[in-house]
Amino acid sequence: MEDINRDNTMNTVDSYFEYEIDLFPGMTQENTRYIQDVREIEVTTQTNEVIPVRWLQFRVPISDADEAVNGIADLRSIRFMRMYLSEFEQNTVLRFGTLELVRGDYRRFLGTLDDSGEDPELDDTTFENEAVNIEANETREPIPYVLPPGVFREELNNNNNIIRQNEQSLALRVCGLEPGDGRGAYKNFNIDMRQYENLEMFIHAESLVGETMIADGDMEAFVRMGNDLTNSFYEIRIPLNTTPFGTTNPEEIWPLENRLNLPLRLLQEVKARVLGNPNSDPTELIFFDQEELDPESIQGGNPLKIGIQGNPSFGNVRVIMLGLRNATNNDICGEAWFNELRLSELKNEGGWAAIASLDANLADFANVSAAGRMSTVGFGSIEQGPNQRAQEDVKGYDVVTNLNLGQLLPANWGVQLPFNYGIGEEEITPQFDPEFQDIELDTRLDNAASDAERDQIRNQSIEYTRRQSINFIGVRKDRTNTEKKPMPYDIENFTFSYSYNQEDHSSFEIEESLDQNVRLGEPITTVSVRNHMSHSRRTILFSVPSTGSFSRT
Repeated sequence: MEDINRDNTMNTVDSYFEYEIDLFPGMTQENTRYIQDVREIEVTTQTNEVIPVRWLQFRVPISDADEAVNGIADLRSIRFMRMYLSEFEQNTVLRFGTLELVRGDYRRFLGTLDDSGEDPELDDTTFENEAVNIEANETREPIPYVLPPGVFREELNNNNNIIRQNEQSLALRVCGLEPGDGRGAYKNFNIDMRQYENLEMFIHAESLVGETMIADGDMEAFVRMGNDLTNSFYEIRIPLNTTPFGTTNPEEIWPLENRLNLPLRLLQEVKARVLGNPNSDPTELIFFDQEELDPESIQGGNPLKIGIQGNPSFGNVRVIMLGLRNATNNDICGEAWFNELRLSELKNEGGWAAIASLDANLADFANVSAAGRMSTVGFGSIEQGPNQRAQEDVKGYDVVTNLNLGQLLPANWGVQLPFNYGIGEEEITPQFDPEFQDIELDTRLDNAASDAERDQIRNQSIEYTRRQSINFIGVRKDRTNTEKKPMPYDIENFTFSYSYNQEDHSSFEIEESLDQNVRLGEPITTVSVRNHMSHSRRTILFSVPSTGSFSRT
């Protein structure tokens, strides 16, 4: 039975990662590296005998193998997994409850988070990220996992059975974390936060068993979000209060002081202050205290530190990192849980829109059509959500006139001179400044240093388009002298056209654009020939390629 995969080929390559776990009586979290949880329960057998049962939960990081055999390089093409037991001196029965591969949405950040820029590979810091949940860790020691206050497990109805879904948190564990250093895990996103008021999250912190206890404020949690994690991002730091061992009360496990409640408008304030300082360095991470920005926004939690580097935008968040930092002068060991990272208080302000149209005519000489439109920020259709509604003020108009100028000339001239003139303008004023994306345009205009700067910001932010056209289509002379013998070169046999179009455009990306287009043409030549033999009138159509045009941009 060598052909396990039944490909009719004898494979001679035997390369694999090996993970070794020592099994012995009295295994606990303190003396075995892979044990995550221990459960001791009593089970009643079919003979009514009550026996003690001890379950151990192992979590083995697949990226931390004890040995790589025969040159295996990575985990990209794993086809088999073997489990075997060895070196047992007596009969032993092992019962496996579940064997699962658990995927984490958050990946460990391998770059440096040290204030000094030191490579994390040179440190002796231990960093682990995993998930803790209510089903596997509700009897966890020394602090059990409980649901945060106000959070309930999702329930699914399945064949008239109500199934409660699991609820879990991201757990980050560090030991030997040096002063000023940090560790984090990140996840890719693509989200626009501008339509929300607050960013909230539950955070729990505790010391590690067998290590030096950490005091309140010794460890900080941070959230880093933006375009990337190294050059353009916001960073929010919150000092953490630790939960004492043996606590079971949800309000103490998830204390109010540790709850992140960030008004997103503070990010705009931080960005505006940095932009307003000509001496600020965009490559440097600059922090502001929440007490300095807005003391009233502190609602029972620990004061936040809000930092910015580069030119991030919470209107286009591509990545979010959660992590821990050492705020002391000594190495620390601790663990934190992050739960329910969410946006709250949706901005549900509506807008309005209006359209007006006018049609007028003067017999068969002239007609005029005009239309005007306007809409404001927040306008949208009934089926659209707040994130889909308009984020700009739009106003514009269009006027089109058609005149038969030939009627102003003597009738015996037989001149047909149709004239068309159209003009339209559109102005789009965005709610958010297009250069910095998450700062409202009005806020930036109010913080402008001078009237000249204010005018420059307004002109570059507004998208303006003006279209104008002049057309003479089908200009011709009708035959008025019926006694004259028609000839192919008569002017009555030709029809002329002229078209002029111009578009002026400016926006944040285009400072000035001019597009002009002129067309001259005589597409169809009509020649009338009289047959003197039968006195019948015949019409011969000649297609003459006499159209020319030029444009300038």
